[in-house]
Amino acid sequence: MVGIPSALEPGTQVGRWLVVERLGMGGQGTVYRVEDLDHPGDFYALKLARYPHDARAEREVALMMTRAAHPGVARFHGCARWPHPRDGVLGFLMDLVPGQPLHLWAETGDTTFRQLAQVGGEVSLTLGDLHARGVLHRDLKPEHIVIREPDGKPILLDFGVGWYEGAPPLTTGPLPPGTPHLTSPEAVRFLWKSPERPGAHYAFQPTDDLYALGVCLYRAVTGYYPFPEHWPLDVLQYGILHLPPCPPVEVNPRVPRALSEVILRLLAKQPQARYPSGAAVHEALMAAIASAGAEWDAPVFARDEAGSILRPEPPRVSWPPPSVPRSRPRSKRGDWPWRIGLAAALLWFLMPGPRQPPEPPVPASEWSTDARVGPTTPRREAEPRPLPNQKRAPCTPKLELEFSGACWLSLEQRPPNCPPQTVAYEDKCLLPVVSSPSIPVSVDGGAPEAR
Repeated sequence: MVGIPSALEPGTQVGRWLVVERLGMGGQGTVYRVEDLDHPGDFYALKLARYPHDARAEREVALMMTRAAHPGVARFHGCARWPHPRDGVLGFLMDLVPGQPLHLWAETGDTTFRQLAQVGGEVSLTLGDLHARGVLHRDLKPEHIVIREPDGKPILLDFGVGWYEGAPPLTTGPLPPGTPHLTSPEAVRFLWKSPERPGAHYAFQPTDDLYALGVCLYRAVTGYYPFPEHWPLDVLQYGILHLPPCPPVEVNPRVPRALSEVILRLLAKQPQARYPSGAAVHEALMAAIASAGAEWDAPVFARDEAGSILRPEPPRVSWPPPSVPRSRPRSKRGDWPWRIGLAAALLWFLMPGPRQPPEPPVPASEWSTDARVGPTTPRREAEPRPLPNQKRAPCTPKLELEFSGACWLSLEQRPPNCPPQTVAYEDKCLLPVVSSPSIPVSVDGGAPEAR
């Protein structure tokens, strides 16, 4: 019986490769540092599939051997199987890239905005070359961009969910596998409309990769994602689709404004508003550097006397109501994006109990008084009751409000114009924050759960 690849111990031999240590484990496989027994002292990265006959691993091997071969991508060095050389789990050897992922490299204290823009330009050129070959990464994130030591060149890793023309599909859901907080607005929009077109699959585009590059650069220059990865999934998707990201320069005032503007354009809600290609992103970044001042040579983050990073405050998020055309009424089917876009609205429909708090009881006569100061004092509202699946305190500071021991989001709408999935309380429209399990690093992009 085939063993569990994640359990390989140092000293295990896989073909002519000797396992030295485990580097990491994800949904697509486990990566080890291995030594070539035929050439002692030569070390590589071995990515071993998690299951026998893993179509994803076979597809990644085919991609790494051919169209993804590029100076900006970790090089492919061959295949191996374990524990049986013919029927075992498939693995393949890549360059062991020394260095740090993009977001950690930006926090070393020595990285300047000029260096960061140059790295972003190189990544965009690599993506542009791959896109011209019909290759899409589809899971670009800071951990998959390693700044190689000692030359500082960015190297792309992990094409486990990459796509190329003619590649077999990986999932049956509307979206390809990916990481939720790097999903593009157009992909979220497609997912929300998927119940209206069963069996349809999202056609990932180069602009989706470029949006993810914008998220990576935002994380690098601010220390945060535009929309926090720990948000409940429906709230996160609503933010990606409807909320404007806080400009990087407003999160970290050290960011040069020209760099902030390039990043914001990469994060545009409509793909047509982004740069049309990786080459165009590179051109914009190089133009920004060419007209740069001294601020571009400053470290990305300030440090205190002990050498620790002085991380800025998290981005401020505003909650404008989604734009709804007034020229025609929304049909029942057209209400789907509105409901789910209000963050967990469909879950709300499955929850028992009234959606508005009950009227508070009238005080008994013995507790009444004839004392009056001006107009009649209004009765105190009863705090809204938490729902069964609602997130409980502690709530996220500066984002969520706590009432009745539960967490709520305050929308910009005000009573009596609260959306139907909210609760009116203290002149606020409160949206319940749905408790959510931790979001995995990469997930299959399926249809919204039946609600």
